[in-house]
Amino acid sequence: MTKDISVGAVGVNDLGQVFAGNLNKGSIILNKPSYLIILNPAKLKRYEYFITIDRPEYLNGFIQVKGVYSEASEEESIKNYAEILTSSPKENFQEMLFPNHRVTSIKSLVFKQK
Repeated sequence: MTKDISVGAVGVNDLGQVFAGNLNKGSIILNKPSYLIILNPAKLKRYEYFITIDRPEYLNGFIQVKGVYSEASEEESIKNYAEILTSSPKENFQEMLFPNHRVTSIKSLVFKQK
């Protein structure tokens, strides 16, 4: 069984701007589309939610993303994703590789149907 892999750190600078560890400090990536990744329960009996700060990348059986886990429900994560991203401590932001079989769905948090 494949496990989730933390690839690198992502953080928030003194101005509250989100940046990835492999980018220059202060490079803003929060204005990129965010996505909610819903993960199948592994050892837990409930779904896990991961909010991304950029578009997921598909790599040979894995989905690579940068973002933060959300403790909120799916509905709350969708409604308050911007607040969750800006209020999360910078230590909680990670770059992750999720195996495809763990990903239930990926939802765009920016797209609003009229």
